[in-house]
Amino acid sequence: MTERPLTDILKDCRRGREAAMQAFYERFYSYALSVCLAYASDREDAREMLNDGFLKAFRHMDELKNEAVVVPWLRRIMVNTAIDYYRRNRKRALETSTESVEYSLEEPYLNDEAIFAQLSVEHILTVLHQLPVPYRMVFSLYVLEGYAHREIADQLGIAESTSRAHLSEANRLLRQALTSQLPTNHERASR
Repeated sequence: MTERPLTDILKDCRRGREAAMQAFYERFYSYALSVCLAYASDREDAREMLNDGFLKAFRHMDELKNEAVVVPWLRRIMVNTAIDYYRRNRKRALETSTESVEYSLEEPYLNDEAIFAQLSVEHILTVLHQLPVPYRMVFSLYVLEGYAHREIADQLGIAESTSRAHLSEANRLLRQALTSQLPTNHERASR
């Protein structure tokens, strides 16, 4: 059985045909879920974001003029949905003030890339999900999406300095947690 062309699926989605919407959902489910997992506390939250995101995508399908940009278009919808989800559930999230962030500089590992290359995506996502929600949101928006601190601050309703502090603390916590999960114990390279 051959896969239905994306052009036909998009055209039928715009007409409101359920079979086309199901085909679109199935084709992009894994990709969209991977985007949502970077922002969600768990798979249940990720699926909620995913479903909300697909509903938005179907409502705004007319705005998609070029099928070549469907992946970045869908990514943007999923990220914006994750931001909306964060805003709605902010009270549930652990709010972290800038005073609690440690500002110590740790000596960088000389072979970080080689060490972290040994870790699987699952290990990294597991550690990412252990970060407090504000840290995870800032980290994901900055590192994965390329947002500037000013944009993150505007989107999340925080100060730009708080965004920077959250990113710094997220990096420190991630480095610490990922290093502790290494399959073998690596030592710092001597200088």
